[in-house]
Amino acid sequence: MGSTSSPAAPKRIVVVGGVAAGASAATKARRTCEFAEITVFERGEYVSFANCGLPFYLSGQIPDKDDLLVATPSLLSRRFRLDVRTRHEVTSVDAAARTVAVRDALGNTTAAAYDRLILATGSSPLIPRLAGVDGPRVRTLTTVPDAEALRQLVRGGDVRRVLIVGAGAIGLEAAEAMLRSGLEVTLVELMPQVLPALDPEMAAPVANHLHRAGVRLLLGERLAALHDPAPHVARMASGRTVPFDLAVLCLGVRPNLELARGAGLRIGEAGGVVVDDHMLTSDPHIYAAGDIVESTHIVTGRKVRMPLAGPANRQGRVAGANAAGGDLAFRGVLGTFIVRAGKVTAGKTGLSEREAAAEGLDCLVSHTHSPDHASYLPGSTMMSLKLVADRRSGRLLGAQVTGQRGVDKRLDVLAVAVSAGMKVSDLEQLDLAYAPPFSSAKDPAMMAGLVAANIARREVLSVTAAGLRARLSSEDGGGFLLLDVRTKAEHARGAIPGSVNIPVDELRARLQELEAQGPKGKPAVVYCRSGYRSYHAARTMTQRGWAQVANLAGGYLSWLADQDAAHWAQPRPGREEGEAQK
Repeated sequence: MGSTSSPAAPKRIVVVGGVAAGASAATKARRTCEFAEITVFERGEYVSFANCGLPFYLSGQIPDKDDLLVATPSLLSRRFRLDVRTRHEVTSVDAAARTVAVRDALGNTTAAAYDRLILATGSSPLIPRLAGVDGPRVRTLTTVPDAEALRQLVRGGDVRRVLIVGAGAIGLEAAEAMLRSGLEVTLVELMPQVLPALDPEMAAPVANHLHRAGVRLLLGERLAALHDPAPHVARMASGRTVPFDLAVLCLGVRPNLELARGAGLRIGEAGGVVVDDHMLTSDPHIYAAGDIVESTHIVTGRKVRMPLAGPANRQGRVAGANAAGGDLAFRGVLGTFIVRAGKVTAGKTGLSEREAAAEGLDCLVSHTHSPDHASYLPGSTMMSLKLVADRRSGRLLGAQVTGQRGVDKRLDVLAVAVSAGMKVSDLEQLDLAYAPPFSSAKDPAMMAGLVAANIARREVLSVTAAGLRARLSSEDGGGFLLLDVRTKAEHARGAIPGSVNIPVDELRARLQELEAQGPKGKPAVVYCRSGYRSYHAARTMTQRGWAQVANLAGGYLSWLADQDAAHWAQPRPGREEGEAQK
């Protein structure tokens, strides 16, 4: 409900910062209280812009800079009666006096009083302390001026080779933008994979696609120096050198906490401003939202910093409502994200397997591969889904999806399921939209739930590709029967070393032959292309006396993805640039 404050006793609300959190806070404060005096101070030129759209402006997919502007000061003034002052920087907060010091574009400093203050100061790009990072050909991509400067450089005609440092979502989008501009791209990442938030086997298809598209991937490499001015050469810690005409640093962000610290606000262990679920800080008159705050992770309950646009918008809305007298709460975050790299899309919600292990959780993992729509309708493409669930309760803890089409739909379904605390068995019961152009009768999200629920109920034992690789590399070679139940033709085109091939449709007739290969007391791992036929084989063998039969999660497709992940994680000797491009 909106505030009933009268015009005779207006509330003075000051918002520091615009973009996602600040602009959302200011407009929600107005909708909550018509009579409040609301002032927004933004040190930059643009109070509300789509920072997630910057790479697409850089590539030209968004043709006009003005298309990035979500709201202008004049619009906010007309529609919401907000006093928006761009190029005004708040330099300090006097919490005792409830005033902020504001410096305008001419350098003049004045004081502004508040009854409620909302800090939405955002974040700044991480820039390593290395030689050459302040050169004119070394840039970041976080603001509209950043994107404008990069676009001018790219279109200037003397940029051919681009170095992207950081293979997170922004780094991948920047790499795609440069590829679309016809440039040579080298992507450097400290971790031995692209998209470090994903598990390695889920990120490997993205790396493969970028490699095929012409991106030179330097994974597991640390940037040591950037030599600028010309000749522009980047040097890695390994000694490898990479010439470049333009370098873009996409190493993440750090929260802008100067004002919060100056105001005496409590900073938490995760490195952000401590707020309650109403976005109220340790000062009863100051709210905070966006990249600077700590949030509760919905799955773990831990405090985390999650600098993403979605949470920032929602946090700003809650802060604005409550500063104006409302009563909204912010539940928490999952870290849901999605990114497109060329023709491949990947995303994640909740915990990865690696993160769950770090939390000490006993988890089960499922891998499935499904077409984005009915396979009998031409044009379907495969997507890979990975679920992570609590082994004891079956609660879904996280999910990852990689594919060409339909990734967003399944990821959103699974994000809702994680947020709602659903079990993998609940996914079996989902009633999702189905028609051949859009899905299958068993939607990929449902199929992932079916497989995970079978594992949770112990209808079938399961082993991941990484687990199988570890068993095969053990001293006794695993000491188990490895059975490929695909067709002979499939097996001939490629198989896991050491596997015996008996097609699933011949299995019952060849059980004696199978027992000769491995007695019923000997453990067995069964696999097919995606895990479906091998599931049937495992059930048959279990009911016919084999005691320890595990299905390879995701089948041979997951085995290949794991091998690709291992390939990209291997250290590579340094090479000269000319040789690297052969």
